[in-house]
Amino acid sequence: MATLISGSTGVNKITDGTIVDADVSNIAASKLTGALPAIDGAALTGIAGGISEADQWRLTSNVTLGNDLVSWLTANWERVDTDGFGKLGTGLTESSGVFSFPSTGVWLITFDVNGHCFNTHTRYYNATLYTTTNNSTYDSASLAQTNGYNSGAGTYISASCTFIFDVTDVATHKFKMQVLSIGGGFVQSSTSSNRTAITAIKLGDT
Repeated sequence: MATLISGSTGVNKITDGTIVDADVSNIAASKLTGALPAIDGAALTGIAGGISEADQWRLTSNVTLGNDLVSWLTANWERVDTDGFGKLGTGLTESSGVFSFPSTGVWLITFDVNGHCFNTHTRYYNATLYTTTNNSTYDSASLAQTNGYNSGAGTYISASCTFIFDVTDVATHKFKMQVLSIGGGFVQSSTSSNRTAITAIKLGDT
């Protein structure tokens, strides 16, 4: 039977034939015996598991812009596949320019646009990210605006917008993109680099 005794420092110690200092940092490894219990990770809760989903898509064909006319980016999207691209998880799916999510959660969406306006001053060039939570009505969730001055050989411009989207239902929560230019021109594209592209990263569970 273990017995409590008082040490010279006034700190209680336990003895059953071996005196153990109350300062556990001074316990010799030789005094520790027996098998440690196994830790079952399935029983742990509240521990963040890191980012499980990350994906990028880009536009592969230029889109001609009318003067002050709305242009939805509804076609010619591909998942990035060059220069060492790395995707995490299942990734997004796309249909007619509408993007859907593989799982619920809080997602960070970035929409980057590069464009060209033809030989004219451009008072505004808009890149807009639209989201829906009912698979029907889309709202402007994030808008980026820029402008350009005609230098005589056309004006190259870029814009970028972001939105944190709480996706609670993958069947109803989706997004799509729109571009608008007062000066006409086109939206730039490429099959080998990201000129006009979207990035989606799942930050965590909803």
